[in-house]
Amino acid sequence: MTHTPAAIGTEAIAPVVIGMVQVIAPRKLDRIDLDHRLVGDLGFHSLVLAELGYNLEDLFTLQALNPEAAMKLERVSDVIELVSAEVAAGRAALPDAETMSGMFSRYGVDSPLV
Repeated sequence: MTHTPAAIGTEAIAPVVIGMVQVIAPRKLDRIDLDHRLVGDLGFHSLVLAELGYNLEDLFTLQALNPEAAMKLERVSDVIELVSAEVAAGRAALPDAETMSGMFSRYGVDSPLV
């Protein structure tokens, strides 16, 4: 049995965000790249973008984004940078393993950090 840490480290923000993008994205790709555009490459639309936002808010205890900030999130890397900046500034927190497992299990997949 492997030991699961109580909380992920900041180095795991990118894999968690990419994992969430991958399970939610309407256009299923084998691999999600940092340069993939949410709308153009991955098929996101307003409802799916909202779902991604709500899930990331729950995972990282993020504050809701204002529309201006949300409109700047064009690529996967933009989302990772936003979450990383919020965690670094103390306005968001790293999720624990149980929270991540529960979130990803809603989509029938394992957490990306398993």
